[in-house]
Amino acid sequence: MDDGTCLLAETNYSQDMANIKMQAYPRGDDYLADDKLFPRPKHKIGAGELSGAITRAFERSFKDKQGNKTELAQSPEELVELCLRHLKERSDPILSPYFLSQCEIEEIFELDAVSHEMQRHRMRIGVFYQYLLIELMRLRLKNVSDGKREGDAEAEVDTPGYAKGLRLFISVKKSSDTVGGQDVGGMIRRLESMALEDKNLTRPYLCVVCFATPQRGIIVSYEKGRTVRRNRDGHPYSPNCEVWSPGFVFPYVCGLDAEDVYHAALQIVGKFLPFHSLKLRKECGKMIAAELKKLKLVNAETGRLDPLKFQQFVTQRKEADEFDEF
Repeated sequence: MDDGTCLLAETNYSQDMANIKMQAYPRGDDYLADDKLFPRPKHKIGAGELSGAITRAFERSFKDKQGNKTELAQSPEELVELCLRHLKERSDPILSPYFLSQCEIEEIFELDAVSHEMQRHRMRIGVFYQYLLIELMRLRLKNVSDGKREGDAEAEVDTPGYAKGLRLFISVKKSSDTVGGQDVGGMIRRLESMALEDKNLTRPYLCVVCFATPQRGIIVSYEKGRTVRRNRDGHPYSPNCEVWSPGFVFPYVCGLDAEDVYHAALQIVGKFLPFHSLKLRKECGKMIAAELKKLKLVNAETGRLDPLKFQQFVTQRKEADEFDEF
């Protein structure tokens, strides 16, 4: 999207926002809900409750929409097959042959499979954070449910000094990097559309985008952890949407600092997201070297990957079937 298209999108979005009614809850500076509506909880959840929420979140992150559990590749045979498929389907036809031809063929598994497993785990951990916040909310907030479309959760909160309370429509993102700058307005619009379409609202709504990890490695304080996002003209994308950082959202939903939650999850993560490729890299390295030789991709003189043959391997015409098994 170029600057002109982006500007047009923001202009159209601003026009759409002009038709949105500002929700009538008490506010402070910069359109934010009054700080008094979100006091920091005096009581923290217990270690057992936290551990249980983390475990349930990991378990849910491995289930598909039908409730079936996804199994991770863990045997050497499964890992080598996955690595060969990744090399075949994801290698760049110029850079990958050049790079891999400089490596010992026994090193190729570690260089490709370990980083690929980390990539898969990063995607899984993003889903985990969504479920983690839902599980933590259920320990403290009322009527917490899984969200729809753009939203990950919905909840009702009591607000001190404001008897009506609020209905939260929540989207959880692993980090601010998850949302591209040009898509922030669209994401907020989609999130707020769910609130506008809700026919059962009995209280004002507040749309919330939660970031589960710190931006640039910095956790801001509870008091500074809520913001309103603005477009390039300085107007809020919506006066009814806030961004909550981990320095605010974790203490608010469970009474614990983000660091406490991260530390507890660190003790459990290995049970659900083990690095099998790292543990078995030597054995798998020998196995993939043998497979690459079988595929005639290794130069007999150098003992390394032949860059031209590997380039052909990753750029086959549709009618070629020599390597269809991969």
